[in-house]
Amino acid sequence: MGKEFDVVVVGGRCAGSPLATLLARAGLSVSLVEQAMFPRDTLSTHIFEAAALAFLKRLGVLSALRATGAPIVNHVDLRQEGFQARVPQPQQPGDVGGAMSVRRLLLDPILAEAARTAGAEVWMGAKVTALLQDRGRVTGVRVARNGSEQTLEARLVVGADGRNSTVARLAGSRKYNLTANERFCYWSFFEGADPGAEPAVIFHRWSGNFVIAMPADSGLYQVLALPELSELPRFRQSSWSRRSSARSAGRRPSWTRRSRAGRAGAMTTRAGTTGSPPTSARRARRLRCCRRSPSVCTSGASWTRSWTCSTTARPPRRC
Repeated sequence: MGKEFDVVVVGGRCAGSPLATLLARAGLSVSLVEQAMFPRDTLSTHIFEAAALAFLKRLGVLSALRATGAPIVNHVDLRQEGFQARVPQPQQPGDVGGAMSVRRLLLDPILAEAARTAGAEVWMGAKVTALLQDRGRVTGVRVARNGSEQTLEARLVVGADGRNSTVARLAGSRKYNLTANERFCYWSFFEGADPGAEPAVIFHRWSGNFVIAMPADSGLYQVLALPELSELPRFRQSSWSRRSSARSAGRRPSWTRRSRAGRAGAMTTRAGTTGSPPTSARRARRLRCCRRSPSVCTSGASWTRSWTCSTTARPPRRC
């Protein structure tokens, strides 16, 4: 007999952990399933700006982020060919700052701990091996951990497990609008850089080159180089890529994935629905309903049935 939850969130990094935190605070029973054992690095720009900082403050982790030594940067140093300017980072009233860079080695454990503190049951080092289904609907997941398997049953399964999502693959959520990238990225963190008394986020583009840089946590300085894709073979032989412990992202196409979506405090990936996708009008109607009822939305056995938005404050609403 497996464990039962209101929601199982698969993926415990910067999408899954905050969602699990908010759901647990709303009184839902939540399981957060993450394949990795933290700390563990992952592909990321590591930079978040004003709106993300405001959300992290709401999440209650801003003090922990400040404790990493990452400064809040409130200026932008811009260059576009011959034009150059230094301007304040755009902010709204009440924002805590313009931008911050925290390595995922530090950020992700902070976010996962926030979910645990909120009451979510956090499963680290747990790999999803199958989706549980009943009459065409996903009802949970099977996870492998420490040499054994266990089932986690739930009314809603959320795939927050990244671009190579196991949940999306098992649910058959297809990709479309595939677009090849025009640039690649190398990034690294350097010691001993002096960002100045009032550091800025650097965005410089000239002659096909593109560089982003800013101070990060632990006294480090982050530099991201984004040359045009045609430069990738030559750049791989450069001294920076071979000697500076730089990480890279080469050919990374972008795509849209066919949504099988509900809403549970944030847009989430709904696995296991069947039938044709909803029309634009029906999708918009469903989302309006879910925004009015901000707890959990569940669907019938197929897209063609109405969505029911359930809340603790009012009876279920038919969309």
